[in-house]
Amino acid sequence: MSIDYAGTHLNSAAALYRQRMGWLQTDCIDMQSMLDLEYRLRVHLHVLSRCVDENDPEPEQAADTFIYLAARFSRRDVEIVRKAAEQACEWLLDDGPRALGSRDALLLFPSPTVYELMQKTYTDVESLRPVLIYILSQQGARLPKGLTHQAELQNQDPFLQAQTLYYAANDVNSDIAMFKNYYDPLVTNLETGEVEHGTLVAAIWGGLLRNDQDASIALQRAIEKESDEVQRLDFLRFAALTGKQEYFPILQQVVEKAPEVGFHFLALHGQTCSVEIILEGLTHPRTANFAETAWWWISGQTLPKKPRLSVVGDDSEDTELEEEVGYVPDAHQAERWWSKQTHDQSMRWLQGKPFTVATLQTILQEQTGLISNDLFDLHALMTKTPVQLGNYTWHDTRLRKIAQLKAPASTTLVVVNQEVQSA
Repeated sequence: MSIDYAGTHLNSAAALYRQRMGWLQTDCIDMQSMLDLEYRLRVHLHVLSRCVDENDPEPEQAADTFIYLAARFSRRDVEIVRKAAEQACEWLLDDGPRALGSRDALLLFPSPTVYELMQKTYTDVESLRPVLIYILSQQGARLPKGLTHQAELQNQDPFLQAQTLYYAANDVNSDIAMFKNYYDPLVTNLETGEVEHGTLVAAIWGGLLRNDQDASIALQRAIEKESDEVQRLDFLRFAALTGKQEYFPILQQVVEKAPEVGFHFLALHGQTCSVEIILEGLTHPRTANFAETAWWWISGQTLPKKPRLSVVGDDSEDTELEEEVGYVPDAHQAERWWSKQTHDQSMRWLQGKPFTVATLQTILQEQTGLISNDLFDLHALMTKTPVQLGNYTWHDTRLRKIAQLKAPASTTLVVVNQEVQSA
């Protein structure tokens, strides 16, 4: 194969890798577009795997590192795969782009050989445990029980402890007792040593997914007691995800203080009372753009734009914008749509339909991007079962797993366990 021919595939693969990573950081991307992109990326990687040379210069940038490793992981030669896995784990220690490319290659090309090297690295290199847990959680793989054992969790640094506990929360095989120990003091009002914020968030999440009523009590008290407004948002997001009516007043307060976050929380909440606040937000230039995104969650509509207008001399809160040129979403179309809907106060909305697991699964099959994180968590809370899906895995793999979610629970569990063992 000529150098120019290989170089063409290398450049194309690098461009597609960068485009994929950019799309995954976009709010919403059409699923079919992502599938097409990933297919083309894998075609180029397959070609490049046939011209791997041990004398290839070491890469420096994230895209080049990913391609260097992915081409080797695509080979059937176990020794080549082993050496690439060792190199990837070494590059994870870099404080730069090579670590990012190595992470993505390890994540997207799991195999028994790669998994074995990752386990060894987890045991030997403590500083890499957080990123390795992240990779394994994205794959839906399972760590050996000893690595997430309660006694060992107590001895980990706070960040690793929180990440390990969050990993365990999203593992269907984790026992509720692992999480209760952390939030029980909130339930019983015992004065004990303060639990690190990230650990408490992960523990409450683990309890909520297992339908523990004490976790719901702990969430309510964490919201009441948290004095750090930024950290409090983690608990308020859980409150929004539950869709419970009692959380509406406090979510409405978030809209007033931080509309860029508050309207999104109302969209996740989805109750009729939240919809009405979003609709009102569309009518004010200060909040219209935040409410517009929330409206898409609620109705599935992309509203047309109209010129922003203001009246000189108006004493409303929006007068400071009177000379600003721009466009705002057309709230009238939203109002017309809403006027035709049933305003049942007990109804929860998603994409213009009653909020159901089936609707969630349909969106997960049709859209990807940052919205996936909320969709996965909404699905997990509704079914009281961790989804065990990552937003950064190949999307054809994701679609197969979503299809498995629609299968009977016993069938799904068997398939997931088989995949874990082969990871």
